[in-house]
Amino acid sequence: MASRDEAGAPDTAHQAGASPRDQSPSAHGNGSPVLPPPRLPSESANKQFRLKLMMFWGVVIAAIVAAFATGYPSWENYIVQEAAKRQLRAYIDVRPQGMSAIEEGLVPRVHDSFHNIGRTPAYDNGSFSRILVREYPLTRTLVNDECRYVAPDPKAGKWFIGTPKRPGIARESPLTAAEVGAIKGGNSAIYFHGRVCYRDIFNEPHRTDFCLYWKWDAGRISPSLSCPQGNSAG
Repeated sequence: MASRDEAGAPDTAHQAGASPRDQSPSAHGNGSPVLPPPRLPSESANKQFRLKLMMFWGVVIAAIVAAFATGYPSWENYIVQEAAKRQLRAYIDVRPQGMSAIEEGLVPRVHDSFHNIGRTPAYDNGSFSRILVREYPLTRTLVNDECRYVAPDPKAGKWFIGTPKRPGIARESPLTAAEVGAIKGGNSAIYFHGRVCYRDIFNEPHRTDFCLYWKWDAGRISPSLSCPQGNSAG
C-alpha cells in the first residue's frame, strides 16, 4: 500500500512538460531531421558568375564581328562587279525617223532605228512593234509581246554603236475617215509602241520598251513625242 505522500505526489514530468530534446522530433513530424537555412552566394561567387557571363558574350560578339569582316570583301566585290556591268553593258535606244501623211486611205508607216548607246555589242534576240490609233491623251498602257528567245540565237546579229538598216513598220490597214477626223480634231493620235529584246556580252537578257506618238498640231503632224507611260528598260 502506497504512502500518502507517494499517492499525492504530483506528476512533475507531465505537469512541467517534456524537455526540448524530447519534443524536437515530434515538433517536426515523424522524427525527420531539421534542415539548416539556405546559404546565400558570397560576393566572390557573384563576381565570378558575372565575369563568366561577360566572357561568354564577348566571345559571341567577336564571332559576329569576324563573320561580317569575312563576308564584307565578297559583298564589296559583288557591288563593284555589278557597277562595272552596268557601265559596260549595251543599251538600246529606239529612234523613229518620221511619220507619213495623215490622210484617209493612207497606211501609216514609221521608219525607226535601233541605236546601241552602250559600250559593248548587243546580241539581237528579236523585236516587236505596232502602230495604233488611240485616244488622246492616252488613258491605257499599251501591252507589248514578251521576248521570244530565252537563250542566245547563234544566228543573231550584233548591234554596235551606229544606225543599222531596218525596214519601215506599217499598220496592216489604212486610215479611215473617222480616224483621220479624230486625229485632226485632237481626240486621237497615232501611237508606235513595242519592245526590243537583246543580250549583252555577259550573256544576260535585257529589253527596251518604247512608246511614241504623233498628234495633229496647228494644221500639221507633230514631231514624235514620248508617251507618258510605256518607256522603260530592263
